[in-house]
Order: sequence, then C-alpha cells, then structure tokens
Amino acid sequence: MILAIHFHMCRLLAGLFGLVAIMASLGNSALAAQSPWQGDPAIGEARLVSAVTATGDLDVLPLGVEFVLAPGWKIYWRTPGEAGLAPVVDLSQSPTPGLEGRFAWPMPKRFDAFGFDNFGYENAVILPFDVRGHVTGTPVQVTAELEALACADICVPLTATLDLRLPEGEALPSSHAQPMAQYAAMVPRRSNENGYSASGPSIRIDQLTAVEGGLLVRLANGGPPVADLFVEGVDGVAFKAPQARGEGLFLAAVPSDKVDLAGRQVVLTVSAPPEMAEIPAQARTTGTAGTAVSALSLRIMAIAFLGGLILNLMPCVLPVLALKLSAVLVAAGAPRNVLRLRFLAGAAGIVTSFLLLAAGLAALRLAGGTVGWGIQFQNPVFLGVMIAMLGVFALSLIDRVIIPVPRFVQALAGTTAGTDAASGGQSYRGDFLAGMLATILATPCSAPFVGTAVAAALSGGMVDLFGIFLAMGAGLAAPWMLVAANPSLVAMLPRPGPWMAWMKRGLALLLVGTMVWLGSVLATVIGGEGTRTASDELWQPWSMQAMQDSLAGGTPVLVDVTADWCVTCKANKALVLERDPVAGALATAAAEGSLVLLRADWTRPDADIAAFLTSHGRYGIPFNMLLTPDGRADTVFAEILTSSAIIEALENAAQTAK
Repeated sequence: MILAIHFHMCRLLAGLFGLVAIMASLGNSALAAQSPWQGDPAIGEARLVSAVTATGDLDVLPLGVEFVLAPGWKIYWRTPGEAGLAPVVDLSQSPTPGLEGRFAWPMPKRFDAFGFDNFGYENAVILPFDVRGHVTGTPVQVTAELEALACADICVPLTATLDLRLPEGEALPSSHAQPMAQYAAMVPRRSNENGYSASGPSIRIDQLTAVEGGLLVRLANGGPPVADLFVEGVDGVAFKAPQARGEGLFLAAVPSDKVDLAGRQVVLTVSAPPEMAEIPAQARTTGTAGTAVSALSLRIMAIAFLGGLILNLMPCVLPVLALKLSAVLVAAGAPRNVLRLRFLAGAAGIVTSFLLLAAGLAALRLAGGTVGWGIQFQNPVFLGVMIAMLGVFALSLIDRVIIPVPRFVQALAGTTAGTDAASGGQSYRGDFLAGMLATILATPCSAPFVGTAVAAALSGGMVDLFGIFLAMGAGLAAPWMLVAANPSLVAMLPRPGPWMAWMKRGLALLLVGTMVWLGSVLATVIGGEGTRTASDELWQPWSMQAMQDSLAGGTPVLVDVTADWCVTCKANKALVLERDPVAGALATAAAEGSLVLLRADWTRPDADIAAFLTSHGRYGIPFNMLLTPDGRADTVFAEILTSSAIIEALENAAQTAK
C-alpha cells in the first residue's frame, strides 16, 4: 500500500516537473521575442520585439520597435512636419554581421504645437522593422542603436541600445505577432491595379496642381471622405492640413515663397478611414489658390518649342527627313516667292496636325480614354493607313513609274493635275499634307523636353493642351520656316541634273524601309510576337504586382517601358542597355539578386502601363526608372539614356541601401 502511494506521488511530481519545464520553455521563448524596456516611464520607453520565436528558414525576420509614451508625449513620422526628427535605428554593432533593416511607417497623426504642424504617434506604436542579411536557419543576435525624439511641451532625446536574440528552430508566432500585424496593416502600400499606391481601391487623385501658396489636390468622386493628407518630396517645405477649396483640397506650403512647386514629383499619403493610400504624383503648372486656372508660362512654352525642334534630330524622323529633302529637290529652281509659299504650306501642315492631335487627345480625355504621346501607333487601322500613305509618297518620288493612282491619292502625294509650273510642279496642298504626315511620323519619338511638355499639356486644362502642342508644332516646323524666311538656302544645292533622280530613288527606298518597319509593328499589334534579343532573357515582364513584390522584398527595380513602334526606345536598348558597361552591370546585379529588371511592352494598349506612366507624370515613352524599396534613391532617367546616368543611379541605390 505504501509502495503504491509512493509510486503515484512520484508520477505526480514528474508531471508537475514536466509542466514547469514546458512553462519555463514557453516563457523563455516569449522572453526571447523581446528586449527589455529602456527609457524613462515618465516620458517614453522602447523595446525591440519579434513576431516569431526563432529564425526558422526565414530570409526576412519580422521585428519591430515598440514605443510606449507617457500622456502628452509623442514621437515623429518619417517626415516629421515643420519640426522634429524621425526615429532611426543602426544595426552595425550587431554581433551577427551584415544585418540590414529599415522602418515601415504606419499612418501618422497630425499634431499642432505652438502653431506648427507635426506628424507622428502618441500613446503607443510599433514601427515594423524587417531585418535581412543573416544566414538562414542560424541564431541571430541583433543590437539596435535607437535614436528618437520625444516631445511634449519640451523635446527630449530618446536613445537606447536594444538587444534581441532569436535562436534557431521553428519560427512560431510570438505573443507580439498579433499587435505587430495590426500596426503593419496601418502601413499604406504603394501599388494597385491603376498604378496608384492605394490599399483602398476607391482613393484616386484626378489632378494635382501647383497653385499660389501651395498645392491643390482633386480626388476622384465616390471615395471615402479624406481625414488628412500628408505631402513628401519637397525638401525644406512642410504642408498644412488640407482645406476644402472648390472641388479640391488646398494644402498651404510652409514657407510658401521659397519654392516653385510646378513640375515637382511628390508623394501624397492620404488618410480616408478605413482606407489609406500612398500616391506618387507630379504637380502640374502653377495657377492661383483654390482654382485650376490654366496659366501657360514662358518656360513651359519654351520647353515645348525646344522639344519639337529636337524631334527633327530623333531616329524616328528619318522618313521625315526624306520628305524634307524631296520637298527641297522638287522646289529647286522655283521662284523665291513660290519657294517661300511652299515651305510655309509645309510648316502650316505641321502646326495644323499638332492642333488636330491636341483636339483628338482632348476628346479622348473627355471621353475617359487613355491619353498619351504616340498611342495612335497601337491602332492597327492607323498603322495600315500610314503604310498606304508612305507607299503613295514613295511611288510619287519615283516619277519614272506611271501608275493608275486616283486623283485624291495623287493630291496626297502632291502630283495632281492641279499643279502648275509656277508652284514648281507641285501643289501647295501636297506640301501641306506632306507636313502633316511628317508630324504623324514623328510622334513615336520622345525627346529631351518632349516628355516635360507633353506631361504639362495632358495634366493641364484645354488652354494648356492646345498652347503647348502649338509651341511644339512650331518647333518641329522651324526648319521649314527657316527656309521660308530665307529661300536662297535652296540655291546652295547643286544644279538640277541626273543626281536628283538617284536621290529621289534613295529617298523612296528610305520610305519603303519605314513601311517595312511599320509592317512589323502592325504584325505585333494584331497578335504577333515582338523581336527579342539575348539580353531580353535578363528582363522579366513588368506588372504592378511583380514590381511591388520586388520592392517589398527589399530589392531595387529597374523598369524599362518600351514598344516596337518607339524608335528611341530601340536606340536606347541597342546603344546603352545592351552595351557595356551597362549590360555587364545589369547582368551582374540580376545574377546576384540585388536588382530586378522589369520590361513593360506598350506596343499594344495596356491600361496598367498607361496608369504607371501617368502616376510618374509621363504620357509617352521611352520611360526608364530605377525604384528603390524606401524611395530614397528613386531615379527617373532622361528620354535619351546614357551609360553614366544608369551606372551612377545603380551606385547611389547600392550606397543608400547600406
């Protein structure tokens, strides 16, 4: 009997010891998922917490810095406002080498202190802090040197050394996993199907306007009421709380007299509970506060004129060059007044076609369609008509060939019976239509200043649209107008002779080559595959989700928006992206996993690509951009790429990530 009681007592004690061991193990795991509190309870305390109890096979460790603040005290957001400092963490002293991490920022609150607007957090907050760089499956020892500023009526530095060890083993959720997930859900994400960064799909920005004293934001109808809106991206300038002005929200800049906000690329963080959005946008041309007045500046008009002028030198205008030369050849020997009128007719055709383009884009925009520079080359009917028109011009240049061409087609080529000797053997109507065709052929190109001008035109009002396109047309027509102003320039050509016939045949072949190129584009648009090169294997197809996933994983992304009809894109690819040193640098970075290459093919209509371009203030291609996870080293490249610009941007991104 005594032995039986003794046996049962032993079993009971063994069970109790086992339970104590299990509880101790759980307690140690919970303890391992956090560092001790540090700071002054009368002001604020901080500690490092982990959402998991061990490292497991995780490449990214979900950590966070938890703050508990005394009543009346606050810490700051990444952009603190008119005063303050954002918290920073340094992991360089960690026993585990090579650790990297950066904060994700939940939606802040606006505070008013002595008339100053500041942004931050009060009471309690967890700033998610993902850590990378460790060897998967091994223990990790993190030492985080924290520097923050806690403010009430006074400001006090909050500094601490936070130590946290995560053992190897299965990565089970810790007691901090749920509150960390709640704060992570308050971090606005930077993507959606429309190219805007919105976690709530009903938040959309229709227009961002630089106005006198600040910015005017107009949101799309149907979204939730906006509680607050924060602006980032303009160094040295803060913005007050949004105020209703007409159909938009006005954000007063502080100071308001030291910066020109027109054309600035900013990030708008919108709080509209239960939704939120982080939206990159570009401010359009300046107006007056509370209105969207179209006020064309001389600067924008000059940029548009220069853009049109430079279009004369772009690769896609080779067929335009053929038309110019053919006009000069046919005009050789004509009287000065005829020469002047003929080249004025060509210039008028160019300017008229730009105004027609503006009218078409305006109609598309009013109808809610996608607008952009060169998008007509995505239409197979347009491509077919262009090929036919080029064929007519090529045949008209080979004047030894007699073909049964209808009179209205002859008029397009300038060879109707209505011509006379006084006009140099060609009708002014033909010169006018040749100028219009020259414009249409130039639209697949984007050039320096063209992107800026088109963005200002398409993001502005109707006066902006027509005024800027008029200036750009004048720039493209400048060579015609130069000859019209000084017809004696034609006299510099050699005397008419057999060489003219050979020159015309050469120009006709140039137009035939353009027809072949347009035919290949047409084949791609109606369902064929575009041409690929060996370097294309490095590039993955672009999508908003792929871009977001790469950035969320901490990897920079280089985006190349191209199309088969964009000759400048082809030139950038052949002369820069596929040549060393850029080709070698991209291949190495892609192989190491330190860069993701995404190529967006806009040969056919694609609403996501159009929205992505619009979100960065662009309406045409080529468009190349390097995006970084925290946005600090984002780079939008010029239309004409250079090796030095890309290499420098890659180096800056690598340096910023350290």
